[in-house]
Amino acid sequence: MDEIFKQYGATIITVLAIVAVIGIITLVIGSDTSSLVYKAFSDLIGNFYSNAGGVIPTP
Repeated sequence: MDEIFKQYGATIITVLAIVAVIGIITLVIGSDTSSLVYKAFSDLIGNFYSNAGGVIPTP
């Protein structure tokens, strides 16, 4: 076990860090209409159209 960590320790830490970052991004962005990013982007587009005087598109 010690031999494995000596040889592959940095690689294991890198892989775990990448998986953690992907998990955090998935939690923040989400995959449905209730995510924070979706709501912010939807509000941005809605405000743009309402301030531009155009018709607000409906999804």
